[in-house]
Amino acid sequence: MSGNKASWVMVCKGLARMILHSRDLRRKMLLQLVIVLVIISGLGAWPLANWLGDSVWLFLVWWGFCMLYGVMIILLALYDMASVVKEERRKHFEE
Repeated sequence: MSGNKASWVMVCKGLARMILHSRDLRRKMLLQLVIVLVIISGLGAWPLANWLGDSVWLFLVWWGFCMLYGVMIILLALYDMASVVKEERRKHFEE
């Protein structure tokens, strides 16, 4: 009976594939991720600046997380760019 149930890992992989293979979903996801990055960067720069300034470790963890999050967004944008180039080349060769 448990062989028929999908695990969380399989569900996450399926959602990731669906997002990565659809240009519209990729672009919507990129926009949402960039908005979240702007929000967390703004929070770290203004309202939480005093709290983050109290501890070097808090500062490094917060901005390290922001940096890694930004790098992941850049990697997704590069994937989107390469995917669009591949799709357009395929369309060009089919014509």
